[in-house]
Amino acid sequence: MAGIDPPKNLLSLIRDFASEKSQGERRVVGLKKQIEELRSELEAANSELEEAKRLKETTEQELKGFEVELALNEASIQALEARIALIQDEVSNVGSEIEELKNKEATSRDEFICQMLEFNTKIRKFQETIASGSENKNIIGDATEEDHKFVKGATEITSINIKDQFTHVVSQIANEEEEYLAEQNIQKQLQLELIDIERKVYLMDVITREAKALENLTRYPNQI
Repeated sequence: MAGIDPPKNLLSLIRDFASEKSQGERRVVGLKKQIEELRSELEAANSELEEAKRLKETTEQELKGFEVELALNEASIQALEARIALIQDEVSNVGSEIEELKNKEATSRDEFICQMLEFNTKIRKFQETIASGSENKNIIGDATEEDHKFVKGATEITSINIKDQFTHVVSQIANEEEEYLAEQNIQKQLQLELIDIERKVYLMDVITREAKALENLTRYPNQI
């Protein structure tokens, strides 16, 4: 100890102390800076946490809304599918009615043609009877008065019967024509209704497909 210079030793201690103090101050400054950075990161993390919470609440509310909308869409789809099934049944029924009317129309047309042929036959017979009546008149001119009365009476009766038959046939033909036209009008109306129903079925099918697509979007929104 006697060989050490006290002033130099003190100076060395002072320098060491100053150096340690400077290092400590720099360390304190570094720690304060680190604390500030950590505080900023903490505030940012808290802000992100609050934002995540708000996003979660918003997502949960939207999800509930989607679930409600999904339930409504499912109910709407079921109602549309039921409606489409009913309309398809109506289409089938109307198609059957139209087919039945077509068959009935064909039958009526055949009957009408047969009646017209029969009517033509009766007209020819009527014309032949008239011609025969003219011949009878010539014969009556040469007959006796008693024979003349008998033939005249028979001719008048035959003429009345033929006129009645002719009137009946004409009336029957007119009725058949009215029924035929009425059936044609009904058939046209049913065809128009069938076209309208088929159009409604197509529109409902489009609406159902779009509703199902919307249901998939609301059910899996994260896959969009």
